[in-house]
Amino acid sequence: MGGILSAIGLLFGKLMYFIYNTIGFHNYALSLVFFTIVYKLILLPLSIKQTKSMQRMQELQPELQRIQERYKHDREKLQEEQMKFYQEKGISPTSGCLPLLIQMPIIIALFYVIRMPMSYMLDTPARAVSYMALVSIRDGDLQNIKTDMEIKDPAKDNLDDKYLQDFFQELTKRDGYVEIKLLDIVDRKPELVNNNPYLDDNFKRKLNEFDLKLFNFFNLGVKPEINPGKIAGDPRTYIPPLIILIISVATSFLMMAQISVPNQEKGKDGKQANAGCAGKGMLWMNPIMSLMFGLSTPSGLSFYWTLNNILSFVQTKVMNTFTKKTDDTKKEGKKVAKVNNKRG
Repeated sequence: MGGILSAIGLLFGKLMYFIYNTIGFHNYALSLVFFTIVYKLILLPLSIKQTKSMQRMQELQPELQRIQERYKHDREKLQEEQMKFYQEKGISPTSGCLPLLIQMPIIIALFYVIRMPMSYMLDTPARAVSYMALVSIRDGDLQNIKTDMEIKDPAKDNLDDKYLQDFFQELTKRDGYVEIKLLDIVDRKPELVNNNPYLDDNFKRKLNEFDLKLFNFFNLGVKPEINPGKIAGDPRTYIPPLIILIISVATSFLMMAQISVPNQEKGKDGKQANAGCAGKGMLWMNPIMSLMFGLSTPSGLSFYWTLNNILSFVQTKVMNTFTKKTDDTKKEGKKVAKVNNKRG
């Protein structure tokens, strides 16, 4: 599974870098915005299907409530009758879940791109990343590195290709955010790139231009921190990621509240009929997931999640309005047809 997600991550990395070089104007945050728009357009047919499924489920709630009330003491019969009802109506109670399920591997693949941009976006040679890490360790810029391998001095020891490749594998396995840390060091010490013997001029230019900051303030490579002491020690670094995380969780809740079944009536037993992906469980699951993922990943993922939520909110609003008008037009047409039939 990890290999598949990594392959998807490489594909997304190529797409992100293409956007970054064209309409993204060499701005990482802006590239994420355009990437999210492209992703939403690709999934638009599924989103339309989800919206129609949700609306259809809402229309069928009264009938589902009657079935639930009739067979409330026979769970097996209730499930059988509900499935029969769904088949007769030609719907699936979980069809609205598909876009949400598809989003999960995309989020995980994006996690690879965001935490390892040099590998997934810029296609930087592994030996060049290892060299940067070894120089940074030697100079005290990259600390708390745990590895079973010998840490060589680039100025004194022989760095053969096998050692550099193995060191890269070991380093990224032990610290998934090492590339983010190295990019932060490069921002302060461009000579880490300019003096790298494993990079050609094209790679040096790309790495020197690459910036993970949003408005030169929100560093999307920093992971949110909830330790008060750490935040107080460096508020400029840790408060912005926390703000992005809070916005991500809030927009997740608003987006799910929008697609949840409104004012769904309860049966006499106090329970609601099956609403597929529109029930209360999903209302809270998405915000909780955005909080859990957001706390353990660079804030670029929370930034993406926020963008996705905002676009989903607007998209659902537009589609609901459009489909409602379409349904009203169809109903009006049927009324006119009935009147004409009576006159005829």
